[in-house]
Amino acid sequence: MQSQDTSSEVTPPAGSHHGESTREAPSPAGSPPLGASLVESRRAVGPRRQLYRTFASPYLALIATTAIWGSLHPVGKLALRDVQAIQLVLARVVFASLTLLAILAIQGRVSDVRLELRSRPREMALLGFLSFFSSSGASMIALSFLPASVSSLLSNMSPLFVALGMIAMERRRTHPGIVIGVLVGFIGLGIVVLGDNPTSVGGGGLNLLGVGLAILGSLAWAAYIVLGHRAMAKGNPLAVVVASSVFGGIPWVLVSLANGELLQMFRLPLPVWGLLFYTGVVGTGLTYGLWTAALTRLSAASVAVFQYAIPFFAVILSVLLLGEHVTVPLVVGGLGIVAGIAITQRASRGRSRLPGRDAASSHA
Repeated sequence: MQSQDTSSEVTPPAGSHHGESTREAPSPAGSPPLGASLVESRRAVGPRRQLYRTFASPYLALIATTAIWGSLHPVGKLALRDVQAIQLVLARVVFASLTLLAILAIQGRVSDVRLELRSRPREMALLGFLSFFSSSGASMIALSFLPASVSSLLSNMSPLFVALGMIAMERRRTHPGIVIGVLVGFIGLGIVVLGDNPTSVGGGGLNLLGVGLAILGSLAWAAYIVLGHRAMAKGNPLAVVVASSVFGGIPWVLVSLANGELLQMFRLPLPVWGLLFYTGVVGTGLTYGLWTAALTRLSAASVAVFQYAIPFFAVILSVLLLGEHVTVPLVVGGLGIVAGIAITQRASRGRSRLPGRDAASSHA
């Protein structure tokens, strides 16, 4: 709600009546008339308001969010030089949960988390298993086997799997655009994985375990999109994420305790903690809050368009930060995957709403 501007309202002086003209009091010597001072005041306020509106723009927030999500895998790859994959997953889950919990505390909505844990524990456990345990875990572990650019691209294929599920479950005839989009997307996947020499896959090419884990993480996130969409419609979306993170994070705490990696984290140097902090707080927690806030001011279709830029940011930053090489199959296949996602979502708009398009459809 915008605040009402009262600067233009004029209050009649005492003793005057509605419709009577009043004489403006003389200004002190050397000072501008009262009317002129009001105009100058408005001119001074105008640029500040315009600046605020610019930086408060949901579009600017979405551009920042997609750029940060694109940086998540390159920064995670930098962190993996000094930490184990499980440590990276654990730090991301914990920092992201604490960030979202802090946002809820600022809003005075921490009680919503307790409500979700008490009223829907099984649903929160399932969402936590799909998102923070399976999806985040698989994508971050895959990052230890793959180039950051490839890992980011394969980990953001979830809309294709959602569309594929629609084709499998729909009883009526599927829109041709959805089928075409899925085919284009998976052809792009094949080009990325097979590369210039299909016989090199698993040998000198991409690591098959990494490819499988990245696709598994994307598939788990697709399931989370569908189920999470229903759960968030019944409660506070941020509270649902925090509550599910409790169940999704506990297994990683136990695993890191069992292998001693949790204790080793306390001996990590400060710059490495900075990278871990970035992946959890900035790359996951704050960006999810920005994405959710943008959805309150823009349509889901407008917001969804921005996710197509994530792989491109990831490729650019992988080259700049890690010195990765951009290959023709990566570019062609990446464009195929992004085009496939765009086609499926466009085809689904006029006919049947693609589940989860109003949730964070990318987990980066």
